[in-house]
Amino acid sequence: MLYSWFQWRASVLAIIRYDFGRVLAELTDSDLDWDAWRPFYDEGRSPQFAVDRAFLRDLRRSNAT
Repeated sequence: MLYSWFQWRASVLAIIRYDFGRVLAELTDSDLDWDAWRPFYDEGRSPQFAVDRAFLRDLRRSNAT
């Protein structure tokens, strides 16, 4: 699925709110440094991949094997 930059950002924010809502309940779009997230979008990475990488969840999984 292809996302516009704004759709991609909204998806990232939704994933973070869903996955980390207990600790980031007040998170808004303006709280994120979108310049830091932009390379994931430019590389064609999914919002889920970007969140996993940003929170090091993908590294934890790869170390478990």
